[in-house]
Amino acid sequence: MSAASPTTPPLLHGRYRILARLGESRLATVYHAEDQRLKRTVLVHLLRTELVQQDNLRRRFEEKAQRGAQRSHPGLLDVYDTGDVGGRPYMVTEDIAGRSLAEAGVISASEALSAVRTIVSAVALAQTQGVPHPPISSSNVWLLTGGRTLLVENWKLPSNQAPLDLATYRAPERVAGGPPSPTTTVYALGVLAWEAFVGRRPFSGATPEAIARQQQQGDLPTVSRARPALFSPELDRIIAQAAASDPGMRYPSPIDFGRALDHYSDASSAQTGRLAAAPYTWNDPTTINQQRSSRLRMPSRRTQTATAPAIAPPPPPPVITAPPPPQTRTVARPVARPAAQPAPLDQRSLDKQIQKQVRREVRRQGCQRTLIKRTAQLIFVFLLLYGAFLGVRYAADYATGRIQEINVGEWIRGQLPDPNDLLPGWVSDPGSVVTSYRIVQRTNMRQNPGATDDNPPIRVLEPGARVQQLGIPQPDPLGGPYEWIPVITLDNPARGWIANLGANLEPQ
Repeated sequence: MSAASPTTPPLLHGRYRILARLGESRLATVYHAEDQRLKRTVLVHLLRTELVQQDNLRRRFEEKAQRGAQRSHPGLLDVYDTGDVGGRPYMVTEDIAGRSLAEAGVISASEALSAVRTIVSAVALAQTQGVPHPPISSSNVWLLTGGRTLLVENWKLPSNQAPLDLATYRAPERVAGGPPSPTTTVYALGVLAWEAFVGRRPFSGATPEAIARQQQQGDLPTVSRARPALFSPELDRIIAQAAASDPGMRYPSPIDFGRALDHYSDASSAQTGRLAAAPYTWNDPTTINQQRSSRLRMPSRRTQTATAPAIAPPPPPPVITAPPPPQTRTVARPVARPAAQPAPLDQRSLDKQIQKQVRREVRRQGCQRTLIKRTAQLIFVFLLLYGAFLGVRYAADYATGRIQEINVGEWIRGQLPDPNDLLPGWVSDPGSVVTSYRIVQRTNMRQNPGATDDNPPIRVLEPGARVQQLGIPQPDPLGGPYEWIPVITLDNPARGWIANLGANLEPQ
């Protein structure tokens, strides 16, 4: 990253101009940046400084970036680029503008249905492909300008609030210590769907434990009861099945939940989905306008009777093997940014962090060079001391007159070890273990050395057969005047031992 002046933002890898720091997710610090090459705004996700030395989290971030670039879905961020700067991996994604579902509050039924179907489809695709996806939470569901819905990690949410934010979506069996499974994911999606239609979370509390106690009191109330303006028994049934406390009552996987929502949407009108008005009752004319403003869009046909129920849905199909088809992506030009304020101090802080990483790498390389230098110096000192020792011994022999009886060169060689004594015999004579032979006389090949009853021949080698020695010969275990050689046959490969009787083998 190039150095930044007080007026010039830092440049990442000569391409991405850092404009502002947006916040932090669980793994990364997120920056708003401009792609200088393609002239577009992007998001730069830089691994948090305190996580660089944690190999498991570093690998998780890099895997997330690599796998994210391999999949494409309108409900997930598109990954444009990845890299490493100063030992910190980063990921470049598309820029987004909008608000979270938690911030949106009450939205129309059609918007809620479209958002839930997109998120369920994105999660189903990610789990089918084994790709990690952001945690399921209304804080992580973004409603973008233009109607697109995304599941992203909310960098505006403080990390210490994440456990409380996700507690609402933890299935009861997960709270009890059970492992994650497709049905626990379905539970989280069911709670998210309930929240999208109602406009608030079903549980609230100051701690995750308080939320867990509320979950233990029973299943969620129906959407129609929590938001009387919506009256759809079929929607109540679908969400109740997804968010059931009993895992055996839920949809088996997000794919099945998504298919049920697809059938619900297909059987509904183009505007409101399969949502009917609550049973009609007469009201005072002065309150009619208030009732109309509180209801969602109603079917315009006046042929509905006072007790007309919702349209009966078709039964859900069997489990499918692919996620629901993705919606057509429409990306509008961003017109608003979520709380992106220039932060020159943070930019300088980022630049200082990068420089610190560079200095740390320079120090590491300097330590390596110093270690090599000190090792060479120690070897040199050892040689000097050993030379001084030899000099003292030579002086002592000279003083006693013994030096006149020996040759100086022979005396020096006598003080040094013979290199051949330090190596195995097969190293000093490698030809002894790589010799090829041709069988001259019929020879028995055995599993182990020795011609004993419990070591019968495994193959009879006829004259003309060729073998390759595999290792060091072994003496005959019975004390015979010959050696046993480990070999492999070259004509029809087999391993074994043969006796070197002299006349039966001919070296090649």
